[in-house]
Amino acid sequence: MASTASTQRRSAAVAVHDSDSNSDDDTQTQAVARQAAEGRRITRIVFIALLLDILSFTIILPLLPRSLEAYKAREGSDPSTLLGWTLSSVEQLRHQILGWTTSRFLQQGARADLVLLGGMLGSLYSLLQCVVAPVIGRVSDRLGRRRTLMVCMAGNVIWTVLWVFSSSFESFLLARVIAGLSEGNVQISNTVIADVTDASTRSKGMALVGIAFAVGFTLGPSIGAYFSTKMSAEGTGGSTYAPFAAAAVFSLALLLAESLYLYFKLPETLHFKKSTADDDTDTVSEKEAVVTKQTVENNSDVRRVLRRLNMVHFAYLFFFSGMEYTLTFLTHDKFNFSNMQQGRLLGFIGITSTILQGGYVRRVKGKSAGRGDKSLVAQGMVGCTLGLLSIALCCISADKSSDGNPSWWLWAGAVGFAVASATVVNCLNSMVSLAGASQQVAGDTGKRLGDFRSAGQIGRALGPVFACSVYWLSGAAVCYLVGAVAVSVITLVFVAAIPVTTIAATSDKGVTTQSPSRLNKAS
Repeated sequence: MASTASTQRRSAAVAVHDSDSNSDDDTQTQAVARQAAEGRRITRIVFIALLLDILSFTIILPLLPRSLEAYKAREGSDPSTLLGWTLSSVEQLRHQILGWTTSRFLQQGARADLVLLGGMLGSLYSLLQCVVAPVIGRVSDRLGRRRTLMVCMAGNVIWTVLWVFSSSFESFLLARVIAGLSEGNVQISNTVIADVTDASTRSKGMALVGIAFAVGFTLGPSIGAYFSTKMSAEGTGGSTYAPFAAAAVFSLALLLAESLYLYFKLPETLHFKKSTADDDTDTVSEKEAVVTKQTVENNSDVRRVLRRLNMVHFAYLFFFSGMEYTLTFLTHDKFNFSNMQQGRLLGFIGITSTILQGGYVRRVKGKSAGRGDKSLVAQGMVGCTLGLLSIALCCISADKSSDGNPSWWLWAGAVGFAVASATVVNCLNSMVSLAGASQQVAGDTGKRLGDFRSAGQIGRALGPVFACSVYWLSGAAVCYLVGAVAVSVITLVFVAAIPVTTIAATSDKGVTTQSPSRLNKAS
């Protein structure tokens, strides 16, 4: 009897233990499900806000050349102004270059000077982004994503207000400097998505950033072109306001709407995974956190991969952004494209990129986060290479023909640009955030993505200068052939130098949202 009673007590104890274990498992599962749902909600918030931001940012793009012409008409003939002195210096440089080259572009005179001035403004913006991106990343790791993003939004609003009242080139230049130092929205958006997704869903979340870019760069320039056709550069305010001030007001309205939306909707995500897991699971001890952080800092393989990804980002954007910058000039120079035709070409690239992002890219990313990203980056670079070759063939065809109409090679090149825009940069972002994912800590993400963006902005700053120099001195065909060869070499280096195992070894398991106790139980 005693033996029977003892057996019954042990059975009852085992049953209670099993019940408690099942209850813990159910609680863990519910916590992970709630976390995933909250992550999807925050990702949607980031997507909407980023779309508003990119629309505001791209409105100025088609207006910049005419805005510079308006400023030149106001003060370009006065050498005591900054614009007058700059144009005089550029003119002297142009005459010196024409002494040893017969570039048809430079023979266009003042028109070429304005194009070069626009390129200098673009390079200045990218250089400022290069300087500030690592700072923004580190500040967001320390103070939080939401607070840092709201500071960036305040800077965006300030520069746009200055743009509205930029009656002189000096005030417009000051506005663009503040813009370059304040634009952290894209970088922090990527960081927030990295915070709220696990390794198995992060790539699909990052793809939404690419979709926002594609939609924004499709609609934003069209909105800017609309304002350029409905009013003169002087607008209704004479010299009191900036050229196309109404477009600046519309851009300001978008930024104010974005700021209010983020203020009321976006929560802090710096400790998203830890705070969500703490509601229902055991927390990591302080000792375990220190060990984990030391593991990340001492992981030489991960650091080496991150350095290589930064170098690939720089090299790729150096050539891609340079070729991209010269594309609209090429269509004007070779085929005398109107603003409407330019918009149609850019719109085709944007729409094609959006379709690829929403369909093909997200589907491939969903199958295998790390391996899918590397495959997509390689495909995008191949597409870029073929696109640049197609445009070079278009230039050769145009030189042999006298009808002034572009061949189908131009549109084939546009498809290559769309493939590259849909894949390369956002997949590289995903790879940076996933490198060594099983050992990564929350305080590391902003720094990683900040350094990565800084490397790319150096390429964006220097690429147009290089591409324009080759274009002016050697012609369009040589320029795009050089770009095609360079991107093909970068593709081969990327495939050989980036080990997919470092990116994908942990990302395919999708375990980063689970707590340490859950991982120990699974092991």
